[in-house]
Amino acid sequence: MIQALKIAIFLAYKSIIRGNRAVSVLMIFILSLAFINLIFISAILDGVLEAINKQIINNIVSNIVINPQDVPSKRLYIPQARNIMEQIESIPGIATTARHYTTSGTIYFDKDKNGKTKDLSGAITGIDPEKERKISKISQYIAEGEYLEKTDTDKILIGAGLAGGYEEAEEIENLGGVKAGDTVRVAYNNGIVREYKVKGIFLTKFMDADRMAFVTTKEAESILSVSDKASQILVKTDRDGDEDKYLSQINSVNPDLKVKTWNEYMGPMKSVATSFDIIILIITTIGIVVAAITIFILIYVNVVNKRRQIGILKAIGIKEKVIVISYIFQALFHAVLGIIIGLILTLYLLVPYFIANPLIMPVGDVSLSMDMSRIISGVVSLFIAALIAGFIPSYLAARENILKAIWGA
Repeated sequence: MIQALKIAIFLAYKSIIRGNRAVSVLMIFILSLAFINLIFISAILDGVLEAINKQIINNIVSNIVINPQDVPSKRLYIPQARNIMEQIESIPGIATTARHYTTSGTIYFDKDKNGKTKDLSGAITGIDPEKERKISKISQYIAEGEYLEKTDTDKILIGAGLAGGYEEAEEIENLGGVKAGDTVRVAYNNGIVREYKVKGIFLTKFMDADRMAFVTTKEAESILSVSDKASQILVKTDRDGDEDKYLSQINSVNPDLKVKTWNEYMGPMKSVATSFDIIILIITTIGIVVAAITIFILIYVNVVNKRRQIGILKAIGIKEKVIVISYIFQALFHAVLGIIIGLILTLYLLVPYFIANPLIMPVGDVSLSMDMSRIISGVVSLFIAALIAGFIPSYLAARENILKAIWGA
């Protein structure tokens, strides 16, 4: 067997060295593009999911969300919120917490000061700006104006999608171009009406986040006539992905609370991830089939052109399996070079390019997300495709009658 492998390697080497170099270069080029296609599409879609996940964690619900109890009776607020937050923050691995008051209302804006107002209904969240800085990155996305201060009671912070006038966060419905320093009127659902100066506008490039509006905890408690409560408590862990191991410890602080990880809370995102996985599977399968067909055609053409040579090899005693293995080695050789070139182009050209020039999408800036398992899967898939595509034509040719092969009949 070892001797047969040596002969097969020798025949493959001679065939590559003395063969048509243009065909070899073409095969390697096509295989490198096929490999890039296998990992590029999945990297883009994984990048979209990664951008969504980061936006949800960094700007909406952090790692863990705590809501008021709904059994045996539904409550609007979490009582003694500060005490609960202190207990949760004492758990090793918990970075910080922040409480939110969530209410709703209609925001009115008279841009031209002529009595013709634009209005938009939505959620308005009360936050402690100092705590929020540690749990959310909204403060890092201020497009104009300033972030809220703890003592602000007559100011509001609104998202660019709500304000309007920002191409990156353009919505069908917005307030028509609110700027920092403008005055808006908010009619809360409990009947209270307040006027606020817009202290700042933030732009995260994530449509859900850019539709939010914030006032301070002090102002929210005044509107809702509550104290030391919370509509939600957000919990930030030291590391993303470790959320599940803290759920039981947080539940032990107050068993009546509803505790969920960010991905449980944002349920629809699971269906998005599942859909993306299906798309990646379909595109990858098509890419593998195309690569296999390409290798098959090129190997087949090569075999047809060397029928006489194959016949002579059989005539001098070279076994069929040795001839087949030699062509499989040729296919694998081209696949290896194609994969190496594809990896180099991806890691040293495409990835740096997309880091410097991310795709601007409604979920934020999207770059390639290179997952090692996807790369390994692409390598293995292309190898299997090369193995099968190299085997079939060479096997058929090697079984041909010696005289027919030599005479080309």
